[in-house]
Amino acid sequence: MKVVQIKCPRCQQPIYSKVKDRAFYCGHCRTMHIRNGGPNVIDFDIGEFNINAPPDRVYMPFWRLFSTISINRSKVSGGNFHKLGRMIKGDAKGGNLFIYVPAWETDVNEFKHWSMEFTENQPMYSLRPDFNNVERGATSVSKEEAMQMADFVIVTMEAERPGVLQYLDYGLQVHDARLVYLPFVRGTSGLAPGL
Repeated sequence: MKVVQIKCPRCQQPIYSKVKDRAFYCGHCRTMHIRNGGPNVIDFDIGEFNINAPPDRVYMPFWRLFSTISINRSKVSGGNFHKLGRMIKGDAKGGNLFIYVPAWETDVNEFKHWSMEFTENQPMYSLRPDFNNVERGATSVSKEEAMQMADFVIVTMEAERPGVLQYLDYGLQVHDARLVYLPFVRGTSGLAPGL
């Protein structure tokens, strides 16, 4: 096994991490990179906490996927396309949307909750330039894995609402993936948005 010191690809400063993380952040030059065979600098956003957010704060990573969906054919018994119909920008047969995929290791129910919550109710946040010494959750889901999970998010959203989804023939194309760190607060019942 070969141990290598991780350095920022932009400024060459060493990067230290106490947890296993796919994303490496350089606090010196504010660059983030992932390592897939070599360092790849990535675009990322950091959301600002609500000024009234409680003190036990953490940034949780999401892959925000800019996507286009086209619905070729569908059959819903006792309802209609409840969520997709309200979210997509474009005509009734398709349009653009952001799909949020949790990028940290979590169980299926929590994954479904946060992906559906933020895909359906797009989070509004101001950007900040750094993490301001607030802990950030480790990224364990790769960009490629997140893009594959986008289909799961879309089908789950429709399968859990009014009517019975009997058939869905659709196309989904992901145009861009950006790592977004959203503000959360730890509480007695788990994580809550700190937006």
